[in-house]
Amino acid sequence: MIENEKPLNEPEPASETPQGEPVAPKVRARKKPLIWKRLRSNGLILIFAAAVVVMVWSFVNRTFIDPPVKPETVQGGKPHTIQLDVLNGSGVSKLSQRFTDYLRARGFDVVEMGNYKDSKVERTRVIDRVGQLAAAQQVAEALGVPKERVVQEIDRNSYLDVSVVIGKDFRLLKPLK
Repeated sequence: MIENEKPLNEPEPASETPQGEPVAPKVRARKKPLIWKRLRSNGLILIFAAAVVVMVWSFVNRTFIDPPVKPETVQGGKPHTIQLDVLNGSGVSKLSQRFTDYLRARGFDVVEMGNYKDSKVERTRVIDRVGQLAAAQQVAEALGVPKERVVQEIDRNSYLDVSVVIGKDFRLLKPLK
């Protein structure tokens, strides 16, 4: 230490005010090291960069990899929202409600939901009821059901375009992923 230099931690000697009152010694506050400021700003930059990467991935995934399925078909030159019913054939309670919510959130018109006559259906099926296989395939794509499990069972008395029968393979489908 140099002779005239004062240590940083020692307070300066007390002096007096012009009125003769003692003045409290001044204590220098320690400065935070510069490294903490850098770490904090770098951390914020990393968090912001991670958020941007997540948003870009979400956009790319939704736009190019797994684009949303349109809930409409064209009938007679006019758009027609696909009307369907969701039937639970898996034996698991409340499953038709989850599938209904999923399809409605994507714009499909789920007219009815309930239980299927058999509660031991192994694989989920999508059934075309009016002879528009394209509509059934759109519903199947929205749910993640393979095209091989889209079948035609035309019912001229039905007011529905499509029926979905949920099977025991429901965990593999999009509403539960």
